[in-house]
Amino acid sequence: MSTHSGVCNFCGTGCGHILDVGDAAVRGVFASPGHPVSRGRLCVRGWHIHELLAARDRIVSPAVRRGGRLEPVAYDEALAHAAGRLGRYSGDEIAFLASPRASNEDNFLLAKLAREVCRTPHIGLASDQGHGDAAEVLLEGTGWPAMSGSLTEVRQARFILVVGADIAKLNPIVGSEIHMAARGGARLVTLSPRATQMTRLSGAHLWTRPGALRHALAAAAKVLVEKGWADEAFVRDRTEGFDGFARALAGLDLNALAAASGLAVPDIEELARGLAQSPTAMAFFTTGIAGLDRDTVAFLHGLFLAAGKTGREGCGVNPVPGIANIVGSFDVGATNRFLPGHRRTEGAAAGRTPRELLADPASPLKALVVADRDEEIVRHAARIKGLEFLLYIGAFANPFAGLAHVVLPAATYAETDGTYTNAERRIQLNRKKVEPPSGVRPAWRIYADLAAKLGADWAVESAEGIMAGIAAAVPAYAGVTYAGLGKAHGLQWPVDAARPGGTVRLDAAAAPRRLRFVAVPPALSAPAPTPEFPYLLMAGKANYFWHRNNIMKKTQIPKREYNALLLLYPRGFVEVAAADAKALGLRDKAPVDVVAAGGSMRVDVRVSGDIQPGAVYVPYFIEDMVPGFLNAAGAAVDEDQDSAVPVRIEKV
Repeated sequence: MSTHSGVCNFCGTGCGHILDVGDAAVRGVFASPGHPVSRGRLCVRGWHIHELLAARDRIVSPAVRRGGRLEPVAYDEALAHAAGRLGRYSGDEIAFLASPRASNEDNFLLAKLAREVCRTPHIGLASDQGHGDAAEVLLEGTGWPAMSGSLTEVRQARFILVVGADIAKLNPIVGSEIHMAARGGARLVTLSPRATQMTRLSGAHLWTRPGALRHALAAAAKVLVEKGWADEAFVRDRTEGFDGFARALAGLDLNALAAASGLAVPDIEELARGLAQSPTAMAFFTTGIAGLDRDTVAFLHGLFLAAGKTGREGCGVNPVPGIANIVGSFDVGATNRFLPGHRRTEGAAAGRTPRELLADPASPLKALVVADRDEEIVRHAARIKGLEFLLYIGAFANPFAGLAHVVLPAATYAETDGTYTNAERRIQLNRKKVEPPSGVRPAWRIYADLAAKLGADWAVESAEGIMAGIAAAVPAYAGVTYAGLGKAHGLQWPVDAARPGGTVRLDAAAAPRRLRFVAVPPALSAPAPTPEFPYLLMAGKANYFWHRNNIMKKTQIPKREYNALLLLYPRGFVEVAAADAKALGLRDKAPVDVVAAGGSMRVDVRVSGDIQPGAVYVPYFIEDMVPGFLNAAGAAVDEDQDSAVPVRIEKV
């Protein structure tokens, strides 16, 4: 048996694993016992990552669409054809959809290809909204557009607040660390509109109404400030902007906030008191396909900053990405919000995301370059089918590849070198373990070759050489080298001359500037039911099938769980509280129409104790939920988990 250490490529936890390689293939996977984050653990998805790497539906040959069919061609012919087609369009007519699972090196060159060669600012990840809002708030507030704490210090926190989605299911190893902290005596509080595995592990579940997380956090911040529970010395010595934050809170009515959130004022006061009195505290929330919006993150950041629980050991406001390399992708500029190094884009350089362009029927978009996508929901499938040119670059067959005019096969992460940056800013080196199928190239090589066909000469020879370019462009990576990363389980940025060994957490006492309170809105609104639409619908990521991604669809145990649920609910399901089901005369598995102002969808009922009366919940795995229902309903629930759609339930 030949074993090689590496990094799991599924979620943003960045667990360490060991791959068993033999006969030129990955045959098995084991947990890495010495990894500082995963500590010898893997989740059900990580334990089956080798099955994905051995999947039979690999793309192994370049192809060009002719006469309505994709025909295999030589690499150079496919590259020349793609370059010729892309060269016809102006920058406003092209967009690039990068992959949040691709390496830093891959996405750095893809962003460079978009901006410098194709002259377009339109680049995104399909996970921009949720992670981008959090990154912007934390960059403004702390100077770091990512986790200010560290996953290695979770067990030091004596108070933990989990906001929104179920981290225990989406990021199981992070959820396990939070659970271990709770077992060790930490007070664990969850704030969410639905009962989850995380709420069942917590000491207190504050059950909010759909679309009202921001109201609950604003109320807690108001109580903490106006009760005099803020850390006055920390606020005075380490922060700026507190007076403006306090004035904004003073303009909000506590009773109105409590009523909108669905929480009792004493419960809000207990939350604020517990946070203030705890010596250490951390907050966690998920980002990615659906995250918290800017206002919600701003209230959460302000709450912890006022309590003095940011920039200290065992403390921090911690976004946890749902996909492997969202943090690194933002670091290297694979988003329209930031250039490499978290430099904000402005004016025409800001551009728009592919999702925004596809949603706008008046946009001039004609060509789309898509990299390494899963079999996920395509919100604007009809618009994509109508584009003049679609280029797909990736390893596995999927609906994107089936629509493409040119397909270029790419190596998997096990078949090339590359770095990945996890939730706690840990940059980890993943070395090549097996050879790709004959003739298949790494994505970074494809981007360099395509740039050459379009007239640019980058002189790129290796992924390690690309990291040198990243280090020059991204200050937080200035001291990163493959040699340095290879000595340990990665380094947490910032890594520079002053901090060659990386930086475990934000240190307010050593920060180059004071931490800042970020502006919050003077008034808040929440979705409300109406007589015509008396229920509030939430959409979310169910256990094994959020994203409809490759690991869920191409590996045995996750696929078995997915198929088992489809046997029970072949059309998908809508969770309805038992009291509402009784009032509507519905039984479990009964077909219903979920009707919103702009559209409807037919699913089966799942009578559930995980939601309160007046709320309903639908997971994302339903085939046509997004293009067939949410688009028509004008909903943003797949972009912001603190949102909801007023609906009615009609018995079929």
